[in-house]
Amino acid sequence: MRIAREGWKMTTHTNGTNSCASRTARTGRPSRVAGVLVILVAMGLASCSDDIVCPDDTIIVAPAITASIVESRLAAGDHTSVGVLCVADPLPNDFAVFISGRQIDDVALVLPLALHAALEDDDIVWQHGQDCSLRVITDVGVATATEVVPGAFAVEPPSDIAVTDTLNLSWSSADGADYYAVRCVIRSARDDSLVLERSVVDTTVSFGPDDITLSGSASGWVRATAGPLPDGGTDGNIAGEGWGFFAVSYYDSLCLFEFSVTEEVTVSPR
Repeated sequence: MRIAREGWKMTTHTNGTNSCASRTARTGRPSRVAGVLVILVAMGLASCSDDIVCPDDTIIVAPAITASIVESRLAAGDHTSVGVLCVADPLPNDFAVFISGRQIDDVALVLPLALHAALEDDDIVWQHGQDCSLRVITDVGVATATEVVPGAFAVEPPSDIAVTDTLNLSWSSADGADYYAVRCVIRSARDDSLVLERSVVDTTVSFGPDDITLSGSASGWVRATAGPLPDGGTDGNIAGEGWGFFAVSYYDSLCLFEFSVTEEVTVSPR
C-alpha cells in the first residue's frame, strides 16, 4: 500500500463571500484531538502485512479533519488563529480550506498522512454571535461545519495559594459556548514550569494539591468554545465528505488571570 508523501497540491477555488469578517489565522501545532486521529490512522497502517491484504490505494476514504479557530482581543491587539489538520490515506491531490469564504493559502505536509492549513490575521474583529463556517474540499468531496463565535465573559481573579491548597477558578457564562478550555502555567524562580490544562462544560474548575506540585508565579487563560467537546464517545460536527471536530473559541483580557503559589510553611512545635 502506498503512503502518499507528495503529489498533493493546494487548489484555488472561488467560494462566495466572507460571512465571519475576514479574519483568520494559525494554530502553531495540531491539537490533541488531531494527534489522536493521526495515531488511529497509523495503527491502521501498521496492521497491514504480507498476511493481511489492505485496501487498494485507489480507494479513497473520507478524511479525518480537526479544525480550531481562536479569536482573542488582548492589550497587544486583536488576533485570530486558525488551524486545520486533514488526515487521509492516500493524501488528497486536491486540498482547499475556507473559513467563511476566505481561502487559507498556507498549507504544509506535517506528517506522512497529514496536511495542515494555517492562517494568522490581525486586521478584522469578529462579532459575538456570528456564524463562522468551515469548508474543506478534497478529491472525495466537500466537508463542512458551522459554529457561532462565543460571547464575552470574565474570569474571577483567583487568590494566592500554597502548594498544599486547591486552586478554584470560576468565570461568568459566555453566550454560545459549549465548553471552556482552561490553561494555567506555574513558573518557579529556578525557571521550572508546570502546565495545568482542562476542558469543562461548567463555569468552574478545580486543581488540587496532587495537580499543583510547584511553587512560583502563575498565569493563564480561559477560552469559551463553541463546538462539541472532544471526549470519549462524542460525535464530531463536521458533515459531508469528511469527519471530525470544528471548534470556535474566544477570549480577551478579562479572561486572563494571575496568582502566586507559595511553598508550604512548616511551623516547628515549641
